[in-house]
Amino acid sequence: MNRLVALLAERIPEIEDLKVHVTSGELAVTAVIYRFGVPLSAKATLSQLRLKDGFLAFVLDKVQALSFIPIPDQLLSYLVQRAPRGLLTYYADDRIMVVNLAPWMPPGIDLSLERTVFEEGALTLQFGDGSYDLAQVLGEPAVEGDRD
Repeated sequence: MNRLVALLAERIPEIEDLKVHVTSGELAVTAVIYRFGVPLSAKATLSQLRLKDGFLAFVLDKVQALSFIPIPDQLLSYLVQRAPRGLLTYYADDRIMVVNLAPWMPPGIDLSLERTVFEEGALTLQFGDGSYDLAQVLGEPAVEGDRD
């Protein structure tokens, strides 16, 4: 999972060392964020993960620098602006971040994340009904509405 988030961070020059941490009942990410060339250690606690149609959404419950200084929404909005167009969307009023994962999703896959469980060192993702179009894998032309 940390390799996947590292791929995301590589697309935003102001973010380095992005890592996911799972403890009992909590999912957090840590990163070094550069603003005006100055590195700032940051941690965000995430909740209410949702995945649908290639978009991962989550609530930023707590975002802090140096483990105790709240990070303002303006800095989060700045990071969204620095990201490649369409990669991130931030809804400040609800503190919801949406990540467009479509470029990394296999073509023809349709998944819906229904539940997440955070345990010490483990993240369990429970997906609802989904589908995967095998036509490309099998070398056959895709038929609209026909999902295997």
